[in-house]
Amino acid sequence: MVFAVTLLGIALLLILGIIFFTIVKYIQRKYYPTWKFPDYVSVGYMEYLYHKFIKRDLPK
Repeated sequence: MVFAVTLLGIALLLILGIIFFTIVKYIQRKYYPTWKFPDYVSVGYMEYLYHKFIKRDLPK
């Protein structure tokens, strides 16, 4: 019984996720066709964050 409820919960979560991202994609296509949603971080910014928080070798 617990397994079935857990499986149902995971399935519902996946379905809701698919619906949410479908709506986001629809909004992007209808209202912002030329605007690029940021799905990546620039390499230079990642290097900056690495040196700032991990290596801590940037001057303050």
